[in-house]
Amino acid sequence: MGKKTAMIAAISMAILLALPAYAEVQNIKISGDATVRSLFRDNYDLDADNDDSHPDNYFMHSLGLNVLADLTDNVGATVRLVSQRDWDNSNNSTTGTSDEEFDVDLDLAYATLKEVIYAPLTLQIGRQDIWLGNGFIVGAKLLDFNSTISANEYTETAAFDAIRATLDYNPITLDLIYSKVDENTTTTTDDVDLYVINAGYRQDAYNAIIEAYVVTKIDDGPQLQEFPANANETDTQTNKVYTYGSRVNLDPRDNLNLAGEVALQYGDYSQVANTATTVRSRRAYALDLMGEYRFPQNQWKPKLALEYIVYSGEQNTADADTGDWNAWDAVYRGKFDTAIREFQNYYYETVDRCDGNGDTTEVDMDSGLTNQRQLLLKGTIYPLKQLTVEGTLACFWLDQRAKTGQDTKDIGNELDLLLTYDYSEDLSFNLLAAYFMPGSYWTDDQNDKALDVVGSMKLTF
Repeated sequence: MGKKTAMIAAISMAILLALPAYAEVQNIKISGDATVRSLFRDNYDLDADNDDSHPDNYFMHSLGLNVLADLTDNVGATVRLVSQRDWDNSNNSTTGTSDEEFDVDLDLAYATLKEVIYAPLTLQIGRQDIWLGNGFIVGAKLLDFNSTISANEYTETAAFDAIRATLDYNPITLDLIYSKVDENTTTTTDDVDLYVINAGYRQDAYNAIIEAYVVTKIDDGPQLQEFPANANETDTQTNKVYTYGSRVNLDPRDNLNLAGEVALQYGDYSQVANTATTVRSRRAYALDLMGEYRFPQNQWKPKLALEYIVYSGEQNTADADTGDWNAWDAVYRGKFDTAIREFQNYYYETVDRCDGNGDTTEVDMDSGLTNQRQLLLKGTIYPLKQLTVEGTLACFWLDQRAKTGQDTKDIGNELDLLLTYDYSEDLSFNLLAAYFMPGSYWTDDQNDKALDVVGSMKLTF
C-alpha cells in the first residue's frame, strides 16, 4: 500500500505543480509542518507485574506537506501529504516484513468550488477534514494506514472521503455532508456511510453560536464483537445510528464563556452471535456542559473551566440479552480531553480486558468512548509571554455497572499537565505529563497507576 500511496501522492503533487501550464493559477502556496515526539509510558495496562509491555520508551515523527492552489475564480485545490513513523521502525507491524522506504499517505485531496450555481453555495469534494462544532460527534476518523506508529491518537490522517455542500445565508449556515467511510468489498453491500445535516446560527450579541444537527451512520459491514476495532464474525448485518443533537456556545458576560451540547441516538443495534442476529432498538444519549471564566487583569491571565460529560451505557450486553440498546455510539468523535483514560480499551487494552472480560460481552462497557461520566476541572496560566501552562484534573465513573454483581462505578482519576513554549512564530516545544489513578472498578491485582510523558517539538514552514 505504501508504494501505491506514494505514487498517487507524487502524481497529485506533479499535477498541482504543473497547473500553470494547464490552468489559470491566481495563487499557489506550499507550506508544511514537522513534529518529533519522545514518549515514555508505563503501566498502560494497569498491571505493574506484567513486564512484557512496559515501561515503553520510543520516538516518533510526522511530516506534513500542504499545497493550496487558487485556480480560476472561485475554484481551489488542497492537497496534504503525510509521512509518519516510529523512529527506526523498519518493520511493518501488520505484515512483519521489512520495509525500508518511508510510507507517504494522502491525507487531504479535495477541490473547493465557491459560489457554484449561485452565490451562497460552496462545494468541497474529495478527502477532507470534517469537524462539527466541538468535535463531540464528528471530528476525526483516526487511522494509521500503514501501521507505522504505536501512539495512534497522534495520527495525522483523520480525514473523510466526502462531498460537502455549505449554504451561507449569513448569519445562518447549512452544511450537507455525505462520506463514504468504508467501501469494504465493492461488489457487496457491506459499506459504512455517513450523512450529516448541520444548521448553524451566529449572533453578535453574546458572541453566540447555536447549531442543530442530524448525523446518520449506516454500517452494513461485519459487526464488531469486541468494541471497537476487532471483527470476529464474518456475518454482515446493518447497524443504524441516528444522532440528533444541538449545541450552544455564548459569552453571557465579559470573560465568561458557557457551552452545552446534548445528543440523542436512535436506530438499530444488530447483535450477532453464532450466526444468529437479534436487532435491538437504540436509545442512547450524550451530554457536554462547560463553563469557563477568564481573569485577563491578573498578571498571568489565568482561566478556569469546569466541564461535565456523559456517554450513556448498557447493562445487558451478553449475546442472549434483548431490549433497548442504551450504549452510546461514539460515531467519529474528535474531542478528547485527557491523555490516558479516554483511550483505554480503545487503543490500549487493560489487563482486565485481556484476561477475558472482552470475551464475555459483545461491547465492553469499560471503554473510554461509552458508558462513562466525567467531570473535568481545567486551568490555564501564562507565566511568560511565550509559555502556556495547562492543567486538567479529571474524575471518571461508569454510567451503568459494567459487570454482573458489581457494586462500584468508580473508574478513577487523572491529572494532566501540559507546558507549551513558543520559541518563535514557527517553532514550539511541548511537554505533557499524565497520571491515571485507577478507581475501585479495577481488581486489586490490576489497578496500578499509569504514567504518560510526551515531549514534542513542532516546526511549521
